[in-house]
Amino acid sequence: MIGRGARSLFWLAVCGGTSYVLLTVIPQSEEQINKLREKQNPQERKASEDKARSFMNILSSASHTDKPFNKLNFLTQRETERQLNVRKKKDTKGSTGADNEKLEFFESLFAEKRLYIENLIELTKSVPIDELPEHFNLILKEIVTLQKYVAASNIFIRNYDVERCQNILQDLTLKSKRLEDELLPKKKFSFKNRAKQSPQATSIKPKSTDVVDNKIKIEPDKITTGFFDKRNETLTLSSTDLFQKDITLENLESCTVILKGTPSTLHLNRLNDCKIFCGPVSTSVFAENCENSTLVIACQQLRLHGSKHTDIYLYVTSRAIMEDCSDISVAPYNWTYDGIADDFQSASFDSAANNWTSIDDFNWLNRKHSPNWKVIDESNRVTDWNLI
Repeated sequence: MIGRGARSLFWLAVCGGTSYVLLTVIPQSEEQINKLREKQNPQERKASEDKARSFMNILSSASHTDKPFNKLNFLTQRETERQLNVRKKKDTKGSTGADNEKLEFFESLFAEKRLYIENLIELTKSVPIDELPEHFNLILKEIVTLQKYVAASNIFIRNYDVERCQNILQDLTLKSKRLEDELLPKKKFSFKNRAKQSPQATSIKPKSTDVVDNKIKIEPDKITTGFFDKRNETLTLSSTDLFQKDITLENLESCTVILKGTPSTLHLNRLNDCKIFCGPVSTSVFAENCENSTLVIACQQLRLHGSKHTDIYLYVTSRAIMEDCSDISVAPYNWTYDGIADDFQSASFDSAANNWTSIDDFNWLNRKHSPNWKVIDESNRVTDWNLI
């Protein structure tokens, strides 16, 4: 038969926490127990009685063994479990609160940087034309920085927020690109090949005139360097030709272009079955509509648009951005030539700090790897370009 202490423990389970202290200290009479039972609704009573039956089984088992039942240890264990549950709930609540604070801070900072970039874009048309290249590079740099911030924050922000931010960044990039195409149109030109000499692709922009009071105001000459509309040729520019110049390669087919030096910016457009080798570009490489080609390029930022079936041996100091591209394969930049170490130093690049696998695909907002680009297997990489 179960003693008074055991019966008190039984009714502790039945009546719940309201009589926790009372029942563990003072043995209860039947009348007191019945009053406590009346305070419970039927569902609570049934749940409590089920618990009580379990406790009774424990007590009954203890009464059939020689080992005494230690009520104090039992209650201590129950209290420990209760405290652990309370602490767990507090920790969960605190973790949720911390995540909410991080999310609020992220949204606030993202909105602030977005507004700053939008203001830069709005001010573009008031920027002097000779300062526009630097202005567009600043916009691109801010967009890339914000892109990296979003990527680093995706641990605690929702998938919806990642997609929303990526769409905003894409819109900002396209707005900037449209303005750049409008205000800094590409200058086409032609040149004559010199026999037994590397072709020098330099074109002088026509002098613009402004008639004021029947007087002609002449602007300084603008010089553009690059190659256009070539087929099956090997085209080369020296370090002197490239230094701090904006280089444009457009509408080339089955050409090999060798650029040894440090251009300011490199524009690639409509290249088919071409191989492009370029030293460190001090700012950005903009590549559009490149197909079946190999690009061996080093730069601060890479923007790749509308290209496919192209291998890129890449050095980039920030994250590369691609859009509307497919079947792009990447490997680390591995071209070398006499003086390349000095060129990397001149461009303020650390040749060991290469983010060649940090590529953001604006057409792929899923956290999984984009199907539009892949890493070239080491066994399939070109290691000696002199053999090509």
